[in-house]
Amino acid sequence: MLKALITTRLCSLYNSVFYKTPFKKSRNIAFRIFIGFFVLYAAASFLFMFGSFFYSICKPMVSSGFAWLYFSIAAITAITLCFVGSVFLTKAQLFDAQDNDLLMSMPIPPGYILFSRILLLLAVNYVFEFFVLVPAIVVYCINFRATAGEIVIFAAEFLLLPLIPLTLSCIFGWLLAVISERLRYKSFFITFFSLIILGFYFYFMFQVNRYLQSLIQNFSSIGEKIRNYVSPLYHFGAAVSDKNVLSLAVLLLCAIVPFTVMYAALSHNFIRIATAKKGITRVRYREQPMKVSSPGAALLKKELLRFSSTPVYILNTALGVAFILVFAAALIIYRDIPDMFINEFPQLTPYLYTILIAIICFLSSTNFISAPSISLEGKSLWILQSFPVDGSDVLLAKAKLHMVICLPAVILASLACIIAVEMSLFQILLTLLLPATFTVFCALFGVIINLQFPKFDWINETVVIKQSLSTGIAMLSFMAATAIPVLVYVFLLIKVISSELFMLICLFVYGILCLLMYRYLRTKGSAVFSFLG
Repeated sequence: MLKALITTRLCSLYNSVFYKTPFKKSRNIAFRIFIGFFVLYAAASFLFMFGSFFYSICKPMVSSGFAWLYFSIAAITAITLCFVGSVFLTKAQLFDAQDNDLLMSMPIPPGYILFSRILLLLAVNYVFEFFVLVPAIVVYCINFRATAGEIVIFAAEFLLLPLIPLTLSCIFGWLLAVISERLRYKSFFITFFSLIILGFYFYFMFQVNRYLQSLIQNFSSIGEKIRNYVSPLYHFGAAVSDKNVLSLAVLLLCAIVPFTVMYAALSHNFIRIATAKKGITRVRYREQPMKVSSPGAALLKKELLRFSSTPVYILNTALGVAFILVFAAALIIYRDIPDMFINEFPQLTPYLYTILIAIICFLSSTNFISAPSISLEGKSLWILQSFPVDGSDVLLAKAKLHMVICLPAVILASLACIIAVEMSLFQILLTLLLPATFTVFCALFGVIINLQFPKFDWINETVVIKQSLSTGIAMLSFMAATAIPVLVYVFLLIKVISSELFMLICLFVYGILCLLMYRYLRTKGSAVFSFLG
């Protein structure tokens, strides 16, 4: 029974990529090569990033006799990445899964259901850990000769370490699930709390160079604090650097014992938490005149309610809106930012407004609200298909959701650029129209991609929003649609045509693409939608 549950999880993961539709019997070899290339590119980027980090600290620490601290810092980095990368996924997988009621109605022990999902989360943590610890040991082996004993102990620790962040993630997810039982405005709480965490994360990323210099200059005192206050991390480093079996045993106890206790506690309370009523809102009925709206307006209202009630949807697909607003506020509050940029790079003065437009388009490309919108219907898709409306109205409502959320921020940022930088009338029109047209392009393209690569067999929204193929393709395509025109102009056309003419050409191209995609959704897209499911 446990084997069947684990197999189901793995098949679901496979089908999320190689999904078959009535219009596409299977993915061809070229498509599989594309997916493989994308995975390799993402993996190489992470490995290079962490490899560069460890290369900068390896020699100073190990040469000074602090090899254990080097491996302890690698462990801290891996635990942090695993926790941040899986904490909200843990809550969704364990307690908010769509098939909880179905599985618990079967004669399956709750511990089996929990274990099959924890095993999948553990696999995710191993992937995160791989991107950190493998560069750490490779950099160490390049600079210093590692013995066979060090490699063996490091491999054993590689298997043990993810249990620590997994335990923390499960406890944190459990607390969120318990709190959400008693909250009326659960979505607002989770969204606000997640934004706080993201704020700390971005603050740390902006200060990472200063922290790195401080680490290299004060690693003796930092190592003493780790040794005294964070014992498991000290033993992780000591076990490798000193080939200390006792330290490995301590790490084994610190990883397995808390995980076992956590698993036992969750197994005992799993049914109660998973079936609890999550913050039901009680509304007193008040008689009011009935409002009548068009089918398009009603569908858009439905999409807005779905978006506003799903924190993971907001945080993962519309975070670029916050970046755009921050960019606009910075231009309005700090009016001298353009002047500072020109003083630093005077040769770019004629292209200042072009750079500002490119920045707005790039920030807008980080929003992909429409990309998972069809897949989020899940098993309720038949309800939309049974409505007495054309399928194109449903699809366009999902594109309009993207526009309603993103366009106000984009227009505000364009106005901030117009206020901050002196422009001609033609440049003002381009600043207003080009980012707005690009946002419409992203909205329509996201719906079309999701129409081609839907995923309806998900067990929670997080899988669709963060891990589905349509969102991955949309993110890459949006960024490519921003980067390719910039590269073409910089390397091929900068001496041939003016930036204003090139921007006008881009506006024309995006406009034509928007019209073609709109026509597709009105015609063939509607037919494709009627056969989904």
